[in-house]
Amino acid sequence: MDQTKEILDAYVQKAVDAFQFLKGTTVQERAALMHAVADAIEALDDQLLNLAHEESALPMPRLQGEKARTVGQWRSYGDAVAKGTYLDARIDRADAEKGKNDIRKYSIGLGPVLVFGASNFPFAFSTAGGDTASAIGAGCPVLVKAHPGHPKTSQLMADTISEAVKNFGWPEGVFGHVAGEYVAGTKTLLGAYLTAHPGILAVGFTGSQQGGKALVAVAAGREVPIPVFAEMGSVNPVFALPQLLETNAAQFAQQYVGSLTLGTGQFCTNPGIVVALAGQAFDRFKEAVQEAIVAAKPTAMLHSGIAKNYVEKKQAATTHKEVTVLAQSATDAEDSQGQPTVAWTSGQAFLNDSQLSEEVFGPFALLVEAESTEQLLAIAKSLEGQLTATIAGTEQDLEANTALVSILQDKVGRLLFNGMPTGVEVVYAMQHGGPFPATSDPRFTSVGPDAVKRFVRPIAFQNWPENSLPAELKSSNPLQLTRVVDGVSTAAAL
Repeated sequence: MDQTKEILDAYVQKAVDAFQFLKGTTVQERAALMHAVADAIEALDDQLLNLAHEESALPMPRLQGEKARTVGQWRSYGDAVAKGTYLDARIDRADAEKGKNDIRKYSIGLGPVLVFGASNFPFAFSTAGGDTASAIGAGCPVLVKAHPGHPKTSQLMADTISEAVKNFGWPEGVFGHVAGEYVAGTKTLLGAYLTAHPGILAVGFTGSQQGGKALVAVAAGREVPIPVFAEMGSVNPVFALPQLLETNAAQFAQQYVGSLTLGTGQFCTNPGIVVALAGQAFDRFKEAVQEAIVAAKPTAMLHSGIAKNYVEKKQAATTHKEVTVLAQSATDAEDSQGQPTVAWTSGQAFLNDSQLSEEVFGPFALLVEAESTEQLLAIAKSLEGQLTATIAGTEQDLEANTALVSILQDKVGRLLFNGMPTGVEVVYAMQHGGPFPATSDPRFTSVGPDAVKRFVRPIAFQNWPENSLPAELKSSNPLQLTRVVDGVSTAAAL
């Protein structure tokens, strides 16, 4: 149901008011709320799983795992917030003899954050996903725009978070939830209206390049521009090197197709392109991939719109004059199913037409055959920014391809040596982001406790009375945080 401007303005104003409240909370208090939200989500019965299954067609085991991941995100992010991990607290004490002032700095929330729910993860990247957890941990109120692909699931998650906020006695505006595509009575997109709203001070988005770039443009065009942290997808290339293919082509092909078809290929880290040198080893890999694709079964996509888009994008790729379809699933796909398909093109054709490097969201693979090491490096240089890239090889392959490693470091947020990129661990060291257009800001991650850092800014206090300092910067260190004092990391009181 679309919302009126008056209703949307009221939601934003509640968030603006709640921000003033959150500024007075400590990291431990916000962490406690985050753990309460985690407990409440964990306690949701089969109603949540059944709703998500009904709306997304995702299988129950996948949804059960995603629910556990979502609960884990709130808890692990909460633990990191409680420790002050993201604060970067710095204290440089006064020294009258040297003419030095007392300067203390830490990070505070940006302000109300607009979060867009994602279609492919109804729990972990949607209403109760990592963006929401990160922003609240940072001390920012959140207003979620529900994804139309799973409105009932989104509402149940929203009700759960709102109830936790209410139980803490915190203002209603700490968390808000709106649904609809347009502002009622107008042709204005609801998401664009909220992104342009002066009360919104940051945006978190997971979705298409078209949608993400549109939000970035709206945010940049405001009188006061704001950051948009958009994760917009990736083809996640795999560079299969000679020694590995020579010794392990068949097993690697099975591993690759398993990753390609996992979740009907509907992951932002789906490995859609394989690049390798021409030769008998690559020929054996191609044959093994074809056999695995023929045996793979079509499975349900998230909804009919995504299935339609997959068919259109796949057709555009496979009807390209320089592309040859090698194989597709022997089982015909039903409506809203994705049929696994693998195609081939030459390295030169790939270099000649950037259309061939575009993402096909679903179980589609393009095998790119390079004529030489020089051409393989040229292909790597031609790629746009990616979330991930994988080097499949032996240690000898790695040592012989240092130039490739160097190029790919400029292209990705996460560089894998063997293994597949699907499966993003929620850990401190995870980097789920990459150079544009994979994301709108490659300096940050949307997964792991460091995701909180997207929604804060530094503020310094100079020569401030001890009693009036924020608890995070007091000399007595009442929160027992680890801080850098006069250049030395310490958790001690001063």
